[in-house]
Amino acid sequence: MRTRWASLLVFWLVVAGWAPGQEPAAPVEPSPGLAAWFRADFMRLDLDSNTIVARGGVQVRWQGNWLRCDEAVIWGAMTEVDESQTVEQRLETRELYADGNVILARGELVRTIQASSVYIDPVHDRALALDVGLTLRSETRNGMVDLVARARELRQRDRRLFETLDVFFTTNPFVDPGYRIETDRLGIQVDPPGQDPRGLPGETITNVRYELDSSVFFLGDLPIMAAPALAGNTAEDFQYWIIKRVGFDHSSKFGPSGFLDIGTDIEFEPGKKWGDWTLHGQYLGDRGPGVGLDLRYRTEDYRGTFVSFYQRDRGRDRIFPGPSDNDRERVTWRHRHQLPEDIQLDLEVSHISDRGFLPEYYEGEFKSGKEQETLLYLKRSMENRTATLLASTRINEFLDQVEHQPRLGYDLVSEPLVDLGPLTLYYDADFEVSRARRRFDDDTGVPDQDAFRVDLDNRFGLPFFAGPIKVEPFGGFRYSYYSNGRLVDESFDRIGTLYGVRATTQLHRSFDASGGLFELDGLRHIIMPEVEYFAVDQVSHDPSDFPSFDAIDAFSEFEVVRFGLRNRLQTIWHDRANPRVVDVVDLDVEWTLFLDPDRDNFGEAAGNLDVDLLLRFSPRVTLLTDFEYSFRLDELEIFNTTLGVSLPPDLFFALGYRRYVGVNDAVLFQAQWKVSERLTLLFQTGYDFHENDLQDQRLVFRRFGVDWVFEVEISHDDGDSFGAGISFSPRGLFDPRVRARSLRYEPRLAEFGQDLLRR
Repeated sequence: MRTRWASLLVFWLVVAGWAPGQEPAAPVEPSPGLAAWFRADFMRLDLDSNTIVARGGVQVRWQGNWLRCDEAVIWGAMTEVDESQTVEQRLETRELYADGNVILARGELVRTIQASSVYIDPVHDRALALDVGLTLRSETRNGMVDLVARARELRQRDRRLFETLDVFFTTNPFVDPGYRIETDRLGIQVDPPGQDPRGLPGETITNVRYELDSSVFFLGDLPIMAAPALAGNTAEDFQYWIIKRVGFDHSSKFGPSGFLDIGTDIEFEPGKKWGDWTLHGQYLGDRGPGVGLDLRYRTEDYRGTFVSFYQRDRGRDRIFPGPSDNDRERVTWRHRHQLPEDIQLDLEVSHISDRGFLPEYYEGEFKSGKEQETLLYLKRSMENRTATLLASTRINEFLDQVEHQPRLGYDLVSEPLVDLGPLTLYYDADFEVSRARRRFDDDTGVPDQDAFRVDLDNRFGLPFFAGPIKVEPFGGFRYSYYSNGRLVDESFDRIGTLYGVRATTQLHRSFDASGGLFELDGLRHIIMPEVEYFAVDQVSHDPSDFPSFDAIDAFSEFEVVRFGLRNRLQTIWHDRANPRVVDVVDLDVEWTLFLDPDRDNFGEAAGNLDVDLLLRFSPRVTLLTDFEYSFRLDELEIFNTTLGVSLPPDLFFALGYRRYVGVNDAVLFQAQWKVSERLTLLFQTGYDFHENDLQDQRLVFRRFGVDWVFEVEISHDDGDSFGAGISFSPRGLFDPRVRARSLRYEPRLAEFGQDLLRR
């Protein structure tokens, strides 16, 4: 269900509350009135004027509508009257005037419509209400929210035409809303039900046309944005609310700052979201103003992201010297398209103004994001074959990158060549033709390296089973052609042979076990050992003879034996009554033995012992560990471990340790505590023993309101930058696409029939 803008939701449902459920047939003769039922504590009948004056607990029902008030005057057609029935009466009503604590209800979503006074002409579908207010529940992308509207006057001019005066609406049910929209006039025209463009044939939807005059958006009592005139219709124009986030912060890196993010969803077809856009605006006290536009989109055939930002910067960077130009920017576009015939197209463009822009303004992306590239990549997969085309260029002069102009590739995997009795000979091949150029950072002064290169990597395998063990001897050769070398301008032909044998198997056994530390319900142990001998020999040229573009150029002689052993313990968990098979223990160990250690591993025969361990003690407690032990250094070269604990429903924390010899030796802690349904605390800290310094620290106070998220953040990073920020993110509001469109409505006259004007 698509969300609707608050005002249109409210008043469309007002229409649903007052209008009959079906289109009336063409009238032949004037109707004396509609069948109604009413009761009251006291009533007085006037047979001459066919009126009833009722007081105290007045209730009236007609055609699915229900009204309650303190006092009422009912004009109806009554042919028989039993004066003894002064509490309850059935009649045909033509007009109704209700006063005092009026409550009108109809439908499931609109439970109550409140007003001080109401006049209703049900025969002609006209009405007038004063001091109108209502609250209803509506589904949005953030869940169910309360929609609240207040209006000085609401007029129903015919069955499908409405007008409200001096109206405001919000999603906050409290007296003083956090934000609201006020408008002088709102006109509404409800079209007859039509085919729902998002639904199945026969499913209908009601379109509402609207017109607003002099609308103002308020945050508290502060006017934020004005719109002199808006018009549109719900079937085409409704999207999500434009304000996404607003806030203020202060940091030693940027100084006092403010920011505002706005955006909506994008729909090119009714009911089908294509993407969304976000416009970022900020002012950094020590730097200057900045603005950027982000775009995300996704369909069945393609998806992509567009990120752009401009910053006027008069400050100084922490890591790299600041650029000579104060105008700094980035533009990044990444697109993936699935074409017919199983062809994949990737397009990337990334322009960065200077080397310090990403680490200063996009630190997370700089540390762990994708490389900033400009390329075109085509791939077609056909069963066990893949053809590729890559064309790339470097547009950021401070990056060290390889350009391919272009690179053509063809990969073949496990192609059966010939049957040799009960065995089958398989063939694997990687073929590539490329024009490559290595471009170094312009500031280093290192000249570019380029070459035309052809590479063919062939491998033949003959697998067979020796009992439960799968054995696969293999052999092949690699040929490469270079148009020139690294230091000499002459072509080279490089060839080398490769051979080896691999043995693998899988053993498993099940046990009848239950309970215990891992909450077992049965236990299955799987063992997967692997041994491989692999050698590259008779390579005609050393890697130093060629330009260095990628791993192909590093092809050289080596001889190793690789050992691997993986153990998995599986059981069944009945988490939330849904049984599932899980690995409670997953231990993977790998080790490499170098047979020519002086040539291949700095004189050490034993390579690093690589261990990965996963322990799931329960659905709420998980331990992840990976480390590498170096026999050459006689110590743990790399060690990472993290313990994650979830204590439903309120607390989650993770404690970790990270070590890399000579780089870092740090302990990390993160926690999230749901104090209540509306309050969440997040905390992150760490300490690096190698640097004797605190790591990035972050404390976030997040308060969830009915229609907003309020967030306070205090942070301190390892660069000694301190920051404090406040942000506000609306929830549940909506935004129409602005466009010029007239709406037919009658002149603003109190034209509700002679009966009303006469009184």
